[in-house]
Amino acid sequence: MRSIAMASYNGMPYIKEQISSIVSQLAADDELVISDNGSTDGTADFIGELADKDPRIRLFRFDGAKGVVPNFENALRECRGTLVFLSDQDDFWLPDHMDRMTEHFDKDPGLMAVQANADWIDGKGDRLETNFFEYRRSGPGIFRNFYKNTWQGCNMAFRRTVLDVALPFPKKIPMHDMWIGILSEIAGRVLFLPEILSMYRRHEGNVSGISRSPMFRVAGFRIRLAFALLKRYKRARKIGILLKSGKV
Repeated sequence: MRSIAMASYNGMPYIKEQISSIVSQLAADDELVISDNGSTDGTADFIGELADKDPRIRLFRFDGAKGVVPNFENALRECRGTLVFLSDQDDFWLPDHMDRMTEHFDKDPGLMAVQANADWIDGKGDRLETNFFEYRRSGPGIFRNFYKNTWQGCNMAFRRTVLDVALPFPKKIPMHDMWIGILSEIAGRVLFLPEILSMYRRHEGNVSGISRSPMFRVAGFRIRLAFALLKRYKRARKIGILLKSGKV
């Protein structure tokens, strides 16, 4: 069973295309788990109508703290699959997105997480000149991604056991994908897959940004992140060891 965790908030109109691109790839026992953080544009009602027709779609209305990180945490808590994929609400996945990433987990039992590449498109769907890996110089490395994160949640999948370490999210971590990605690297092997498996949409309504924050804010984020990682380090290593031994 595979779970896709999506955080939604006023996602119209792009979320329609994204959900369609995901549902077309779901097996009978897969699930799309969506946490909606108080949308006012009809997003939650639209998802609810889909969920009434397709039991693989599970909607959770989240009235907790505002923001993408707590919203994703709420979705992740409801995921039941052995593999978990993260999804933004405004991109769309290419037809082999899930199966191509799943293949790598099937081949390597010790693989903790896979990060795939994505082409960039604008709000109209036109491709931009670069892809995510080229722009961010993406690649594995705990210290590398601690200094400059290249994990991108909307094209990321990981084993469910990672959540045993990652949850609950510490307060004020920079982003959920960075947190999960680095913990996955601490626990075991990860793969940065250069294949383009989705279209990453950049538009004026994006919640996540690509520009760097002021240096004083970045320093504060990194200090908090370092302390949080140290507290979970032993647990992450233990999970990796148990996974390799086949005990989880």
